[in-house]
This record gives sequence, structure tokens and C-alpha cells, in this order.
Amino acid sequence: RSPGPEWVHAGSVAELERDRVVYVAQARAFIVDDGSSPLALYAVSPHNGKPITYCESSGSFEDRAHGSSFDRLGRYLLGPAPRGLDRFETRVVDGDIWIDPTTLLIGPPRGEPTAPPAGVFCPTD
Repeated sequence: RSPGPEWVHAGSVAELERDRVVYVAQARAFIVDDGSSPLALYAVSPHNGKPITYCESSGSFEDRAHGSSFDRLGRYLLGPAPRGLDRFETRVVDGDIWIDPTTLLIGPPRGEPTAPPAGVFCPTD
């Protein structure tokens, strides 16, 4: 059922539709429901390589160490990051979502239209 030996199973489409954002530790990626197909976002800051977290209250991804923020689709919102979150290819096979963590796709450039935060940003540590 896997598209290939390097692909990582990321759950089902039904789970993603229910949860909207799912972290897949084996791929170090977040899967988000973008309204049409699953989107895999690398959970590492393009600025400094630090982990990215998902802030449920704002509906955004955050680099809490250095202040960069990204909207729900990984597009740049603010901070020192040079671009939006990098991505991985995804495929849906028989209702299951698969991620190819071996090929990194560069994130969108600054300046792309973004969705405003849904609420307040999460507090920093």
C-alpha cells in the first residue's frame, strides 16, 4: 500500500479531516487539511533549524525560540524566517496519507497572501 520504501504513513484522510493538524514524528512534519488535499509541512524553522510548534489558539505555527510565525498553511507571517515552512510531497492511497520525507520542497516566499491568526499567539517559554 505504500507508494515506496521511503514513504511514511501519516494517518488517514478521515483523521485529518477530524483533527485538521496532525504531527507525524517519524517524518518531523505536520500534516494540515488545506481544504483540497493534505499538505505536509516540515516542522523545522527555515531560519535556524529549530523545531516548530503548532499553536491551537492562533491556528498558526511558531518558532518560539526566535519569534517567527507561519499561518496554518505554512506561509510566512512574521519574524526573522526567510520564507514560509518547507514542505514534503504527499500522496493519498486508499484513504491513507503518505509523506516522502526524503525530498524537501522549499517553502513559499515572504509576501504571499496569508490567513490572519485565528486568535492569540501562544506564550513563549
